[in-house]
Amino acid sequence: MVTPDEKRVREYEKVVSAAAWRFRNAAEYDDLYQEGMIAVWNCPPGSDPQFVSKAVYNRMKDWVRYVKRLRHYQSVSYEEIMDGKV
Repeated sequence: MVTPDEKRVREYEKVVSAAAWRFRNAAEYDDLYQEGMIAVWNCPPGSDPQFVSKAVYNRMKDWVRYVKRLRHYQSVSYEEIMDGKV
């Protein structure tokens, strides 16, 4: 028996996958997919599909911004700088 939550996740699986594929160059696909599913989960049951799609897109955009910020502020050791690895 399929629960309503499982049904909702299956209903938006393709939307989340397509959005994650779109942002795959900016962050890892699996992380994006997970963030998209969290957005689906956080939307109230029975929400308008357009609202859910927008929530997925916005959550992924926020994730990409977060990942870029992490990359920008990542610490680098003196040895890496001197070895030319940076």
